[in-house]
Amino acid sequence: MEQLGQEDPQSFKRLIWAMILMAVVFGGSTYFMRSKAPTAAPGQGGQATKGVSAQAAAGVQASAQAPQAALAAPEVNPVPVQGEKEETFTLENDDLRLVFGNKGGILRSAVLKKYRAKGGPNDDLVSPLSAMTGAYPLAVRTGDPAFDKAVSEALFHVEHIPGLQGADGLRMSWADGKGNAVTKTVTLPASGYELGLQVSALKGGRALESVPLTWGAGLGTLTEAEAKNKYFQQEFLAVVTPEGYKKVDRDRKVGSGKPESATTFPGGDTWAGLSTGYFAAIFIPDRPLTGVTLETFALTPEERKIHPSDSSVSLIVGFPGQGKVFIGPKEYGRLRDMGDSFYRILDWGSYGFSNAILSPICAALLWGLKGLHGLVGNYGVAILLLTLIIKLAFYPLTQRSMVKMKEMGEGMKKLKPQLDRIKAKYKKLPKDMANRAKLNEEMMGLYQREGINPLGGMSGCLPLLLQMPIFFALFTLLPKTLELRGAPFFGWIHDLSMQDPYYVTPILMGLSMFASTKMTSSTGMEGSQKMLLYFMPVMFTWICLWAPAGLTLYWLANNLLTMGQQAIINHQVQVRQEAAAKGRKSTPKGPSRPS
Repeated sequence: MEQLGQEDPQSFKRLIWAMILMAVVFGGSTYFMRSKAPTAAPGQGGQATKGVSAQAAAGVQASAQAPQAALAAPEVNPVPVQGEKEETFTLENDDLRLVFGNKGGILRSAVLKKYRAKGGPNDDLVSPLSAMTGAYPLAVRTGDPAFDKAVSEALFHVEHIPGLQGADGLRMSWADGKGNAVTKTVTLPASGYELGLQVSALKGGRALESVPLTWGAGLGTLTEAEAKNKYFQQEFLAVVTPEGYKKVDRDRKVGSGKPESATTFPGGDTWAGLSTGYFAAIFIPDRPLTGVTLETFALTPEERKIHPSDSSVSLIVGFPGQGKVFIGPKEYGRLRDMGDSFYRILDWGSYGFSNAILSPICAALLWGLKGLHGLVGNYGVAILLLTLIIKLAFYPLTQRSMVKMKEMGEGMKKLKPQLDRIKAKYKKLPKDMANRAKLNEEMMGLYQREGINPLGGMSGCLPLLLQMPIFFALFTLLPKTLELRGAPFFGWIHDLSMQDPYYVTPILMGLSMFASTKMTSSTGMEGSQKMLLYFMPVMFTWICLWAPAGLTLYWLANNLLTMGQQAIINHQVQVRQEAAAKGRKSTPKGPSRPS
């Protein structure tokens, strides 16, 4: 067999030159195409989507430029990957029903199977604002308008990926064949509220080291009753930064002349989430987040019809590839088991006490409240019993303090006529330092002769101060306790988490507070003290008009028990004084004069 080129030497030379020319053309074209490839850093520019501004998204993505291990990026597929039509796909377990949309690869619904508002449907943590604004959870927001628009409008190819131990999952993929691609893989276990999440993206042929994901607009459905309830917590950001736990509320100025604002944390954050009084959506990455931004945006009149507030919020996180998303209720036991810091999203630190001080007390009180509910089956009755137990536990301390204060009050009442005469005598004299010193000296002499310490009542206040952490812990716990949501007491109180609709318990609380204060010694009080006696019950009644019924019920029960204890103390002091008076009368005064 003859080899190629032996038949015609010139044709063989031409073949060799043709092969060299083809190699030069191919190599040159490859180099030219590489030099012209897009080199823009991820996150430049901005897409002004409502709820996730360009500045906020760019702030999160800018944090992603910090050095870190690069993600395993998918190869550039010259063939576009996309779905054929717009569809929804459902993942479901014992606790959650999640509905994903392949348009944009977003989360359209997150229904909690075991929680619902009284008389309403099951809670959905995807706000109805999302459908109105187009800002859905798990959307990609890099801040690049063209890229973000392409991803949000893309039809992802979706395939089911069954997992281990009853887990189910979806892989959502999209590529435009031009160097842009996004892949999201979500897995849901057989039970629980933690969604497994893995996400990667190519932008302009380059892998994003972290992918900015959103949750918003808002979290769940805000009702009219919750919007009017001053004790109900609307959305806030909870984040654990390298400096520790931070809570960020919405910008209160937005909606009143200010259209939007953003608060950004630079990166290195352990976790971040949106939270309301009862529920939370928390991004929990395997590696630290590369940035966190909370954006507050004003609502239009139409949007306020479905979300009765001037503003709402959205969260953007730089998600570093793999981790979880918690979507569920703020149950103390569940959050505690997730890790040491997750319980802080319960927001149990207030009234000047830190989270670290009040949280153990709140946890113990919640444990007791749930235990009593297990016995009686009614959270209103459980609150009454818990108040009684606390009162009995502190009875030895409060008894001593209240007796001292009562005796001090009675002693001052007897001395009032003599004190008034001393003050009247010095009132006519010049008000100089010498006369003031003589006034104080004469008054102290009177106290010594009668055996009364005017500061003795202050020592009785110390046991009361020891109860303050318990007092404030209950005031913190009861309005934020998920178990009280929709829990009835009796009669007209159908929901202990909402205010008394007829204001019966707040008014009774105010009257009982006035009576309890009156039962201590009010005789001899100065004008300012008397004013305080009347002002405090009025002020606290006003506060409790909008307080949750469970909180007002506790305060009313505590006042009634205090009145009963004060009645016992008043009787004991009176008996003691009568016995002392009889003793003085029966004491011999020496020999009588001869007649």
